[in-house]
Amino acid sequence: MRSLFFVLDMLCLLPVSIVQPFVGVLLWDWIAFMNPHQMVWGFGAHWPWALASFVVTVIGWAFSREPKRFAVNPTTVLMVLFMIGITVNMPFALAAPWTEHPEWLRVLKMFLFFIITACLLTDKRRIDALIWIIAISMGFWILYQGGASVVTLGAHKAFGPPSSMISDNNIFAAALLVVLPLLNYLRLQAAHRVVRLSLLFVMGVCFLAVLASYSRGAFLGVFAVTVVLWWRSRSKVLGVIVLGAALGAAIMFMPADWVARMHTIDHYSHDSSAESRLYIWRVAWLLALHHPLTGVGFGATTSAAVVQTVAPVKWTIEIHSIWFQALGEQGFPVFFIWLSITLVGVFNARRIVKLTRDRPDLAWANDLGRMVQVSIVAYTVTGTFLPIAYWDIYFTVLVALQMALVLVRRELLQGAGAPRRARARVADRGAIRVPGPAVAARLVRSGGALPRGVPAP
Repeated sequence: MRSLFFVLDMLCLLPVSIVQPFVGVLLWDWIAFMNPHQMVWGFGAHWPWALASFVVTVIGWAFSREPKRFAVNPTTVLMVLFMIGITVNMPFALAAPWTEHPEWLRVLKMFLFFIITACLLTDKRRIDALIWIIAISMGFWILYQGGASVVTLGAHKAFGPPSSMISDNNIFAAALLVVLPLLNYLRLQAAHRVVRLSLLFVMGVCFLAVLASYSRGAFLGVFAVTVVLWWRSRSKVLGVIVLGAALGAAIMFMPADWVARMHTIDHYSHDSSAESRLYIWRVAWLLALHHPLTGVGFGATTSAAVVQTVAPVKWTIEIHSIWFQALGEQGFPVFFIWLSITLVGVFNARRIVKLTRDRPDLAWANDLGRMVQVSIVAYTVTGTFLPIAYWDIYFTVLVALQMALVLVRRELLQGAGAPRRARARVADRGAIRVPGPAVAARLVRSGGALPRGVPAP
């Protein structure tokens, strides 16, 4: 029955996406972020719904009245360069074709859709709708996994959507920390008290779900996010009380097994997981030095044949660090393009906060800029220990931030132009109109009477 409802829902939404392409953007994001098709069976579970929503969105956009211009800005230009870079690198990859090609195609389609999303984010309502889709998609798993942790008194280990980019418990926890500030942004923008309290409740459960992942990297990330979230909040006193209480209550709720696992952070040098990470970071660095221009390709370090070219084979695992993952897999040129996307995001957030500081009408953009700053910190801190260099939600947030800056600048230019136009109209009404030479000659011949249609000076 669940599968039937899901299929009927998709069959209704796909045609709507042709008529309204932005609905297709939201549909694709919902499928990609929440993975609802993984919770059904039969036909509904195996049909490529994300690809279907991608195709109908592109078709609908092509034939709609939506703007067709490429959204030229630093973020989209860098994303185009990134797509070109990974495509140029692909023939030189050392990874096996069955590992390299599917991942290359997935990342390429994902970044292409980011650019389409940027072209269709034309106003604040669409930006908010996109963030709501992120919140709803992740909020479901926050409540599901956090609720399971409450029922089991902390014994349940939280995982993300099955067969998704964030199915691993560590990556799922990092994803929750990135989404947490976006929940707070929606709370700040909510007009109804019930919505604000509901989002505050979900944020509290989010802290619990992060801890329930039993991820030590996420545990460190919680403190970084909490500090930055407090620093970027409007009310510092209330913020420290609420955040401190939520975090403290969540930690006190966790069982002794969780506490024992967190204590192993002090002895990381004797931990096999930490040792394997340090080893694969070194391997990734050596591979980047041996292949500085093109890297070794997606997932190449899972192959012993690739690893043994630079070091004795001890582990063949993914590169658990966004920095070493992008560098080792793609080489230095594409790595700096990839890194620049985040640096542009940092600049965009700071620029938005500065431009909207004394503009109450743009308070939404100010809140968005401050909260995305927290999301960037969450991604960079937790991503240092995780293979999420090409994670879709993070780059979607950076696209939304870039388009928010475009809207802010447009609003500021229109606001600056309005007083000039008003002054010009006042000056025009008060100007003394002097007749031209031809009118003056006719005035003399007619004895002083103005010709019909000529305004009096």
